[in-house]
Amino acid sequence: MVFPLRYKRYLFGVLLLITTPLCAQMSADSTSRPSQLDAFDLAKRWFGISILPKADSGLSTKPQWALLPSLNYQPATGIAGGLILTSSFYPKETPRTRISTIHLYAGYSQFNQVLATAISNLWTTGHRYNIQTDWRFYNFPTITYGLGTRTQLANASDVDYNHIRFHQTIYKAVGRDYMVGVGYMFDRHYDIQNIAIDGQITDFARYGLARQATSSGMVVGLLRDRRGNPNNPEGGSYLLAQYRVYVRELGSTVNYQAAWLDYRKYIPLPGRLEKQLAIWSFNWVTFGGNAPYLDLPSTGWDTYNNSGRGYALGRLRGPSLYYAEAEYRTQLTANGLIGGVLFANAQTIGPWPNGVPAGLESTTQSHTTQVWPGFGGGLRVKVNKSARTNLAIDYAFGAGGSKGLYFNLNEVF
Repeated sequence: MVFPLRYKRYLFGVLLLITTPLCAQMSADSTSRPSQLDAFDLAKRWFGISILPKADSGLSTKPQWALLPSLNYQPATGIAGGLILTSSFYPKETPRTRISTIHLYAGYSQFNQVLATAISNLWTTGHRYNIQTDWRFYNFPTITYGLGTRTQLANASDVDYNHIRFHQTIYKAVGRDYMVGVGYMFDRHYDIQNIAIDGQITDFARYGLARQATSSGMVVGLLRDRRGNPNNPEGGSYLLAQYRVYVRELGSTVNYQAAWLDYRKYIPLPGRLEKQLAIWSFNWVTFGGNAPYLDLPSTGWDTYNNSGRGYALGRLRGPSLYYAEAEYRTQLTANGLIGGVLFANAQTIGPWPNGVPAGLESTTQSHTTQVWPGFGGGLRVKVNKSARTNLAIDYAFGAGGSKGLYFNLNEVF
């Protein structure tokens, strides 16, 4: 479905606007819920195996590591196997309202992709500082579909590259809930290859295909995190707004700027079983220069690669990405072991701020906006009730024949 550009702000604002009346009408039922059960409890009950960290021990201020095998699937990677080393803990001598998390992953996929990530969200004593880390190395043969909102699956071409990421930001509390921060962001893609079908010229080639490209720059941001537990929030909200500036003086291939806005709201619903409505709005805009192709806003390239269920990673790409999602979450068993979700999302690529780059006039359009919807459902299995860690298994459908199966450790957002 195609909407005039002037209606875009209403489409992507509607999910946020509905949270105001819902918050006024709904609150969690005060009725106490049954004792909760998780996979660690089952392992102990069925096999006499105690897995650390123990599910009934509660979380402490000392990190307790869990090493887990990982077998997952999504359209961009196919079947991928590896290991996850994860930990959740509270800062010392601080009210237990915000939890620190660390996720380390190393894996290999059926498409010969090598994936290594280190992502953490750490709180210091008194919640005075929040430290966010996103380090990665990818050797990533995959598919790219071109630029703009009107690309088709038939536009796909093979792309292969190595990717090194170093994102590091530190936020300092400036009030009860708000924090301001600074950081450095580095993304380098090298050994880039793009192979077109039947010798056709790809949008990547039209945009400016190079063997390597770097985005290196500084970031300033505003953070407000009221979630408590980011693994699976029980309520609250999350806001991250960033302004990024990439300059040649720091090693960037080109000068450009970017704005990043990530907002999430969690609304508990009444009832004996735990239920909630979760809302997510994610917007990413580049301006002041044309970012390298692989650093342009794209489907699934949020921090945890979770946006756009129903589409492959990188399905849409362009100068800006606007994304919204709503998800209904509920327990299916009173003990919390099994849960379920229903979700719907929508995304679009915005117009080029300074006009369509030379060579792309015939393949991208800026006067209309095409919205790409997605929807689906999934199951949740409680892995650790103390850390509120779930195994998420989702199946989703998108437009134009897109669909996929998705696995995740913890909630998608």
